[in-house]
Amino acid sequence: MLDQLRWSLDAVVFVLSDPLTAGGLVFGAVALGAGAWFAARRFGWRPVPSAFAGIFLGLVLALTFWRSQPSWALVGNQFCTFNGFSLNGVSEQFNVLLFVPLVWCAVLATRRPLAVLVAAVASSAAIELLQPIVGRGLCETQDFFNNSAGAVVAAALAGGYVALRDRVKVSR
Repeated sequence: MLDQLRWSLDAVVFVLSDPLTAGGLVFGAVALGAGAWFAARRFGWRPVPSAFAGIFLGLVLALTFWRSQPSWALVGNQFCTFNGFSLNGVSEQFNVLLFVPLVWCAVLATRRPLAVLVAAVASSAAIELLQPIVGRGLCETQDFFNNSAGAVVAAALAGGYVALRDRVKVSR
């Protein structure tokens, strides 16, 4: 367990050692967080969780587009690697957790777990399809399945939390 944590921290340091990625993360998080704050005021969402959802969206985009497409992925004419859901490995587990903070905050902000879930799954699919087109990252169906699984759990838990919180407020 400690080795996995150390590996994860090393991976984060490695990703952020690229100035373009680090700058993109900071700029993207700030811009998307501010945009979500203003969208919240426009659409009647909760501003603080909206801003955090925007920040986490910036993090998701930075982490999914940070690396150049590997040279071995350019061999042949396969657009995407087709593989199934798996939790065997740190990368696979990371992909399950990637959308969790974004979905949690978005559900708290909008109070619409199903709409947020659909948007998260569609965003994961769009990211996977864009990666080979822009030459950043690697399109894998496993990433999509793992991202979606994490989004489903987060939307269900956040939706339950919102419903319970609303029920407690009504009973007061």
